[in-house]
Amino acid sequence: MNSVREEDIKYIKNKIPYKECENKVFLITGANGFLASYMVDTLMFLNQHFLEIKCTVIALCRNRKKAEERFKEWLKNENFILRIQCVEEPVSDCINADYIIHAASNSASVSAKTIPADILKANIIGTYNLLEFARNKKVRSFLFFSSGAVYGNVAQGIDELKETDFFPLSFNITENCYAEGKRAGEALCKAYFEQYGVPSKIVRIGHTYGPGIDLQDGHVYSDFVSKLIQRENLIVHNSGAVRPFCYVSDAITAFFKILLEGESGEVYNMVNKDETISVYELAMRLVKEAFPERKLKVECKKKGVNTEKVTVNIDKLTGLGWSPQIGVVEGFRRTVKSFEEEIESGRLVWHN
Repeated sequence: MNSVREEDIKYIKNKIPYKECENKVFLITGANGFLASYMVDTLMFLNQHFLEIKCTVIALCRNRKKAEERFKEWLKNENFILRIQCVEEPVSDCINADYIIHAASNSASVSAKTIPADILKANIIGTYNLLEFARNKKVRSFLFFSSGAVYGNVAQGIDELKETDFFPLSFNITENCYAEGKRAGEALCKAYFEQYGVPSKIVRIGHTYGPGIDLQDGHVYSDFVSKLIQRENLIVHNSGAVRPFCYVSDAITAFFKILLEGESGEVYNMVNKDETISVYELAMRLVKEAFPERKLKVECKKKGVNTEKVTVNIDKLTGLGWSPQIGVVEGFRRTVKSFEEEIESGRLVWHN
């Protein structure tokens, strides 16, 4: 674990009721993913340094090779269990869990066209299987990773999105498979809470970045990090697009607070509202404020696009005591530093 990740986890630990994790079992699906793997690292780091009675982490992944590489630091730890299976298969009854974090879903923009059925299955069949498991095991809390994509095509004139808002989205467009899958997953969570009392909670995740992001996933922040590492100019394809950018340590803090302290049956928006900016503004702040010494420029491929700034209401989450602290300048510095530490140490082989 490099210095940036360790600092991030200490930051998270200071903001969550981590003692609640003692002697508990956490089942985390999609554990190879960027956000889920950060939750695994956080729990295992808590075990190493802060928990008197250790917790158990069951990391459920599809790809053994990728999982063994990602979690090689924990593979021999008696409190870490790696389980290789798809969430479309029922979870074995021999497993027990106190907490479930369902994060198994491919969110890469490029995947919506190539594996739409897989994305839908993970969010519908996978969510059903895990809710059934949660019902049978009487878990303490179930957290479903959803997305702001569920809001659909936001109507003009809307300046703030609340959890109760809803807009049209065509299910006949293949690229909408991710959003439709998340909508179905949310509906299942709510239904299992109402009918069976499963303590399900939903977090709608905005644009989140940090150490460990997939630099090939097509997200604009991933492209920017890749360019910064290579010391190349940042290329902006749609300068007017507005996004809320949240650093990973703030996001993980939110997930734990919802899981451990959130109200069952509820949905929580999770974004850094203060960093709701255009892609062009992000690029300019990165080259001028975060990395001025690299003397990079911003190249606009498409200018003059007017996008209304829609903010996301996070009152429900701030009501739990959550407040994001890491802005884009510090967050992207930390992200790039982490990748460069991995490259310099030889733990990451860089391919241009």
